[in-house]
Amino acid sequence: MSKARLLLAAVASVVLASSSIVAVDSGDVAVVYRFGSIARTMGPGLNLRAPWPVESHEIVSVSEVRRAEPGRRRMLTGDTNLVDIDLVVQYSVSDPVQFLLGLENPEETLSSVVLGVTADVVSTLGVDALLTTGRTDLQHRVGEEVQVALSRWDAGVRVASIEVRELSPPPEVVDAFNDVSSARGDQETLALAAEAYASEHLPEVRGQAGAVQEQARSHAASRAAQAAGDVARFRALHSEAASSPLAVRSHLWSQTAARVGKVVQVHVIKGDTEVRIGGAP
Repeated sequence: MSKARLLLAAVASVVLASSSIVAVDSGDVAVVYRFGSIARTMGPGLNLRAPWPVESHEIVSVSEVRRAEPGRRRMLTGDTNLVDIDLVVQYSVSDPVQFLLGLENPEETLSSVVLGVTADVVSTLGVDALLTTGRTDLQHRVGEEVQVALSRWDAGVRVASIEVRELSPPPEVVDAFNDVSSARGDQETLALAAEAYASEHLPEVRGQAGAVQEQARSHAASRAAQAAGDVARFRALHSEAASSPLAVRSHLWSQTAARVGKVVQVHVIKGDTEVRIGGAP
């Protein structure tokens, strides 16, 4: 009987000893519980812990890149348009203890946080930017804001990447979006044609404008010279009139008569004979 007890004791000792040895692979961390509470962590290699039920452990991979798919959602953009968006989240465990204690369902919570943050970011962007060049900016902003939220909640999760797998207008309005895109393309084409026309004709128009300006300057200079000459003659006559008023008056009358005589024709009819005096021929 004593031999059976000794054998049973030996077997129990071997089982307890083997349950106390914990082999942890590279890239994993063993979280050790003592009477249900986390006591410590153990790194890669062979480690020892107290036998169950005093201590137990749970292996957490900290090198594995995990994947969460929140699913396709419809969101409102900043310019009150609707878009359908499908996201894929890649993440890893940054703190095993926080990961086990922080969130009851890490993947579900992460998906909810990603959807909420994405809706907030999408509401600040226009649909044109989202459908063309804004996808990278959206992924970057969502990744940063999600990481801030998870760090604030001590979730023990590190976001590796946020990928926008699909981003498109709802099927019900795809035709309308295509029409808008086509109209935008026509607008750009017309704008380029207008710029080409302007580039072609602006030099000619500028040349014509320069010629008109030059003619105006020449005419202004001619009129100014003529006015200056008239002023000089008037002043000379005025000065001369002060000393010889009768001579000046006679001179003016003779000049006037000469100018009138050039344009006035006088017809003298005597009998059947007509005589024309003065005037242009």
